[in-house]
Amino acid sequence: SVFAVGDVRRTRKAERRLHVVEARVATGELVRHYDVADGQRLGNGRVVVAASQTHGGFIVWREEKNIVWQVHRLGQTNPRWEMHHAKHVQTELTPEDMLASTLAEAGAADAPRFTMAYTKNGVAKTLVVELVRVDNGMEVRRVGVVSDRADSVAWRTDGVAGAARKGRVAYHRDTYGPVTGVTVCAGTAHVVVQTRGGLVAALAHGHREPVWLRDEALAHAQDMAFVDLPAPASPAEHAARATDPSVLPSPFARFVLHWVAWAQTLRAWVLAGLGLSRNAVDVSPAGAELVPLAAGDQFGFSKLAVFGSSTGVVAALGSQGGVRSWARYVAHGDSPATIEHIFVTRRSPPLGGEPPVAVAVGRGVGNHTVIAPLDALTGAPLPGLVQQVMPFAYARVFELPATDPTSGQQILGFVPADGAPRLVLWPPSAAAARAFCAAPKPFFFELGDDIGSTRVRGFRAVCPDVWAPDAPSEVFAQPAWTFELPPGEVLVAAARFEPGGYATALQGRVLGDRSVRYKYINPHLMTLAAQGPDGVSVYLIDRVSGFLLHTATHATARVDEARPFLAVQSESRVIYQLWFDAIPATAAAPPARGFVTVVAELFESDRADERTTDSAVSSRDLRLPSVVTEAFAAPEPATALAVTRTRARIATRDVLFALSSGKLLALPDQLLDARRPLTPSADEKAEGLLPYAAPLPLDPRRVVSHRNAVTGVRRIVSHPTDLESTALVAAFGLDVFFTRLSPSGVFDQLAPTFSKANLVITTLALAVGCLLARPMVRRKLTNRAWA
Repeated sequence: SVFAVGDVRRTRKAERRLHVVEARVATGELVRHYDVADGQRLGNGRVVVAASQTHGGFIVWREEKNIVWQVHRLGQTNPRWEMHHAKHVQTELTPEDMLASTLAEAGAADAPRFTMAYTKNGVAKTLVVELVRVDNGMEVRRVGVVSDRADSVAWRTDGVAGAARKGRVAYHRDTYGPVTGVTVCAGTAHVVVQTRGGLVAALAHGHREPVWLRDEALAHAQDMAFVDLPAPASPAEHAARATDPSVLPSPFARFVLHWVAWAQTLRAWVLAGLGLSRNAVDVSPAGAELVPLAAGDQFGFSKLAVFGSSTGVVAALGSQGGVRSWARYVAHGDSPATIEHIFVTRRSPPLGGEPPVAVAVGRGVGNHTVIAPLDALTGAPLPGLVQQVMPFAYARVFELPATDPTSGQQILGFVPADGAPRLVLWPPSAAAARAFCAAPKPFFFELGDDIGSTRVRGFRAVCPDVWAPDAPSEVFAQPAWTFELPPGEVLVAAARFEPGGYATALQGRVLGDRSVRYKYINPHLMTLAAQGPDGVSVYLIDRVSGFLLHTATHATARVDEARPFLAVQSESRVIYQLWFDAIPATAAAPPARGFVTVVAELFESDRADERTTDSAVSSRDLRLPSVVTEAFAAPEPATALAVTRTRARIATRDVLFALSSGKLLALPDQLLDARRPLTPSADEKAEGLLPYAAPLPLDPRRVVSHRNAVTGVRRIVSHPTDLESTALVAAFGLDVFFTRLSPSGVFDQLAPTFSKANLVITTLALAVGCLLARPMVRRKLTNRAWA
């Protein structure tokens, strides 16, 4: 039989009863249903179901203000349940310990097992017990116990799964949280523990380190940010220090530092030429300890990827090799904080100094806002910047265009979800508020862009003339505009520029006849997608004025949970993907249905060599852009979109697609050009436009994840390096994948096949040849002078 167990709440008091339904597995025919625990006070953490193939299934519960376990065997109504005392298996338990204990499921075994978590003398313990059928009923046996201390985890098994064993491993609770789940494996005698932060580790007798571990916290990652590591000091920087008396007052010390720096640089060049240099980060096995990274490399390839997880863990991985650098568990009370945003509010200075700062923002108990500033290099809390809990739930959070003069951090702005719209600044100091109010440009933000909304409102931050004593860092929000969706439409998605996504090195596109068509660059561009009775409408609006710039309606399109709307903005382009129930036939493709990728490119005018303004686009004097759109058939459904970013935006860009099949596809933006003609003219060929083709190619050479299947990607983040040719790309969801891309080729690097040894040998041979030829040339010149 198969059993289904549910609970029914009674109307009076807080009493419940457990309802059991038994059905036949083969036919689904109802065998019987009955109630147990009728009229008892039950709750989460005091009811557990334990089952096994050998002994069947059991329900174990503990009533409120009761210390005994009540055990019911599924399918048995006489007796309804038996009572067992926890002190029979763990003699150190007191009534206070048992009243505060919680029950949870344990791993599968030959006998049904469950765990009991309690605290004894400040040590969190997890007791593993199993239920065994005997002649006169049931017997409760202890399998083992795990003690979670502040700096270690100790465990002991009682011989039920084999010989009695025990051990202890070093573990800091502030990295991945307390232990919440324990499984004792009978075959290997391993004890598998799971922490609240998502770390799973196997412990074994005689091992001081875990046999293996998995960081499942990253499977729940909600956001990530790259942290630039301080680059090793170059000879020029050493020379700057060596000539600055404020750094080294002793002239002799500056002289020694200067020549030591040159000696270290020469040694690094020689080792690199001989192939003996080591990478900045070594690949480490999954079970290795955390390896802090304090310095990067000369090209900016080595960075820290800081992830924020819904399990309360903030973890940093090295970009080269994926080595785990540090982890920090962020809690609010006894519960983990749901980390939703990671901000790098202070970057690494070029010559050292204050460490970079990563700020984790999430939600805690009661949906309150939790702010945890951490040292981005080590994960340690920063002196003077402690974890803070705001007494409100935030609706929006963003980086503000101002820096706190006290801490040197970028100021964050929070918009509370309740009450009148307002902006709460962090750090909450008068100096930060004055710095924000002294910014040369006003700050605008919008609310109402959530799924299901019917209007979006824009606000302008206005500083008060006199700061309130009880709110020294709150800024007024003055309504600026309102954008109402047409009747019957609801918002399904919204997209904005990623930080720096609107920047470009080229203000226009040079056409084949050498004329220029200028791009419409608006950093305040925002994309809204709304579903209505007539299909899906896409709106491009200005976030400062609320001005509608462009509208596109797709009559046969549909957006739902299985077919999401994805969009990314880059420079003057908007790329989005959505599902069409019926794609109209065109000259290049027959009618069909499926996912379509739409590219909309914005220009200042529909004519070449014509600009609507001589300066950047102003939200105070907006003019409608000229929009060119084109649609392409998507090779596969995508789960995330992104565009590569380089330092100066000179290199071409790749459009990144995280496909549902687990592939990470990088297509050159030349393929997603809205101006691709069916039959290119001579000028269009000279411009480099490709003939239009409806399907986007799924070229295996463009699958940058290679043979790796990257599952459940929710977001793709790109970050520039110090080389213009190269961009870093991280995709994360259930899996985490990292790679480097060079969309325009590695034009600023030597090829891997370049022979550095031959270069050194050739240079030395030329130097020796010059030395040998010098006397002969001098003799020849002397003879010519006497001739």
